[in-house]
Amino acid sequence: MFSLKSVVTCLGCIAALALGSSCKHEKTYADYLEDEKRAIKNYISSNNIKVVTTMPDSTTEWIDADGSPVYYRFSDGLLFHLIDKGDTTTLEPNINNMAWVRHIGVTLSGVTLFDCSAARNPNPDCFRIISSPNYDRTLWADVYGVGFQKAVRNMYAGGHCKVIIPFKIGNGYAVDLYGIQSSDGDAKRPMAYEIWLTRVE
Repeated sequence: MFSLKSVVTCLGCIAALALGSSCKHEKTYADYLEDEKRAIKNYISSNNIKVVTTMPDSTTEWIDADGSPVYYRFSDGLLFHLIDKGDTTTLEPNINNMAWVRHIGVTLSGVTLFDCSAARNPNPDCFRIISSPNYDRTLWADVYGVGFQKAVRNMYAGGHCKVIIPFKIGNGYAVDLYGIQSSDGDAKRPMAYEIWLTRVE
């Protein structure tokens, strides 16, 4: 038989659960920024990355003395690590050029979302470079956001890099690479990419 005390306690728990579910906390933009800051910090730490604010001059300077990869932080938050500059005698990627790329995109927790590596796709992806500081995201709301395009523009054909892209310069807010509608949370997710630039026209 239930005591009066146990019934009151049970009713209190039910009320608390009901109240909690009706007052579910919706994430704010500030919450997403805080989540991103924490995720990037953890990713940097777990991958022994050294972050610098002066662009290294040569390929060897992109590796620290202890073997750690060196990432240059751009003012917009893009973290860029150059592995191979590519053939500097070829066309420099610029606005309105077509770029052919292979890439692997993963969340900072290690989940692969995009894979256009040679092992998964016989042909590189192709896109027109249109990024600028004030570009209209509604015109280019897919995987090739400002951060991705900036990385490509810092290489030549044959180039290879790794980047960490904050969500504000990352994937579009509406559509992913395959045309699938993304949730607000998906759009506000930092990503890590490995990018190979195969051709520029």
